[in-house]
Amino acid sequence: MSTFTGLNTMVRGIYINQVALNTLGHNIVNADTEGYSKQAVTPVATPPEYTSGFAVGTGAVAASITRARDVYADVQYRNENARKGYYDTTAVNYDKLETIFNDSTDSGIEHALEDFYKAWLNLSVNASDSGSRTTIVEKGKNMTNVLVSANDQLRNQIADKYSDIQTHVKDINEILEDLAEMNRQITMREADGQTMANDLRDQRDLLVDRLSSYIDVVVHQNDNGAYQISSNGVALVSGVDRLHLEFSRGIPSSEYGVDYNVLDYTITVRESNVSFLPSNGSLRAEFDAIDECKSYIDKITNIATYMLTALNDQHKMGYDMTGELGRNFYGITGEIYEYHYDETNDYAYLYVIDSGTGDYQRGKDGNELKLTGIKILEKMQVNADFSATGGYKLVAAATAYDDEQDYTVNTSLDEHLIDWGGRTGDGTNAVYISELFNMSYDNIISGGRANVAAITKYTHSQSTLTALGGISLNAYYKAEMSKLGVDAAAVDVIIEQQDLVMNQIQNWRDSTAGVDWNEELANMIKYQRGFGACSRCLSAMDECLEKLVNSTGVVGR
Repeated sequence: MSTFTGLNTMVRGIYINQVALNTLGHNIVNADTEGYSKQAVTPVATPPEYTSGFAVGTGAVAASITRARDVYADVQYRNENARKGYYDTTAVNYDKLETIFNDSTDSGIEHALEDFYKAWLNLSVNASDSGSRTTIVEKGKNMTNVLVSANDQLRNQIADKYSDIQTHVKDINEILEDLAEMNRQITMREADGQTMANDLRDQRDLLVDRLSSYIDVVVHQNDNGAYQISSNGVALVSGVDRLHLEFSRGIPSSEYGVDYNVLDYTITVRESNVSFLPSNGSLRAEFDAIDECKSYIDKITNIATYMLTALNDQHKMGYDMTGELGRNFYGITGEIYEYHYDETNDYAYLYVIDSGTGDYQRGKDGNELKLTGIKILEKMQVNADFSATGGYKLVAAATAYDDEQDYTVNTSLDEHLIDWGGRTGDGTNAVYISELFNMSYDNIISGGRANVAAITKYTHSQSTLTALGGISLNAYYKAEMSKLGVDAAAVDVIIEQQDLVMNQIQNWRDSTAGVDWNEELANMIKYQRGFGACSRCLSAMDECLEKLVNSTGVVGR
């Protein structure tokens, strides 16, 4: 081996240790940089020199600088991050729902139901008292007000969710644009097939992590190092190309839209005009939260429907203080409200019928008008007749039918109508109405009294229960609130578990990609000594060369 080969070997040693020290310093400086992956020099031995039949080593060079990254940990992290984003957003929605249906104050629905029930119970024993009758009207109005207020809050929450979705779509589009740009820069830097754009790759992976909190992501790396990113089967980024998500114009949904008085929106892909809905992440949670809010509007309107049908029908089975048969307590005199349920489509609605002609109210298209959502609540106004002068007298507290007939066998009412007879103190019908609050469908039916006729309905030859199913008003509301509490608590538990999972996965990622100071300092000593040893060896070889040049060959002087 020539002297110059030895010198070159030591120079290579100095260089590779210098590169290693520079890389180590880069690691230490970025130890707290979000998304940074530690880097390391990959040394490769240089080809040997063949001298006198021997292969003599010529040192090593830095083949590449690679980053430490566990692909499987990344996949797991992004899957679980989307799940975390989903449940964190869901929990916020449940918190807001629990605030809307907060029954710890006197202004909640539960308190209004209790007051309304007590007012009818009080009227049953004080039927001739004008104050008790006036209280019924006022509590009936309060019942409407609390339902309308809850409905308004739910609609506002839906509008807020759509506003959040619009913001999220904007954020996602910005991330997609940045990812496409990162793909461009990385492929350009790595075009020679040797250079690794490690820092750019870290920034790109951090963008993908951020994206995974919004939507589910599947990442595939192309041969040229560019990412192809898909969500729910839609390729959002492919190399330097990306799709654009758009927030559609508001449209009414097929069944509810306008009745909720809230426009529905969708997300579409601009390039194909195809709807986009992720399968996970906070964006999906926002859409599910909107559906959840709509389901609670349905629950509120179920209560309103029950009032417009069962309570109205029972009120019309009594006499008022003038000896006239009762009229609608809620709604308009002269209208009949009929509950229908479409089992095939799981769709409930309310028909309005003219009591004089028996004709169904029709919409602009000429079809029978089916009321849903807020349209039902608009009908649930205490009959204006009760607010007129002396209107309290129109509250029908006395029963108009005898209890001698078993109404479960024969619900024909005409032959069982009894005379008024000036029964101003009779509160039997008020008792029947109060039972709607706490007695189930089956219990009312089994009693066989005249109130059976008010709660039994046959619509279009289809036997149906009430809008609340087979339970009472209080039972229905408490059951739904219990479900809300259970669902909210279940999500809180899932979030706690998910936080533990995320911590485990992050520790898994950090164990590979994180910068360990102890490890880096140990490497620093190793590389410093390697650098020093090569330098010392180079100095010794230089001294030998100097001695050879200057101190030999003196013959002939």
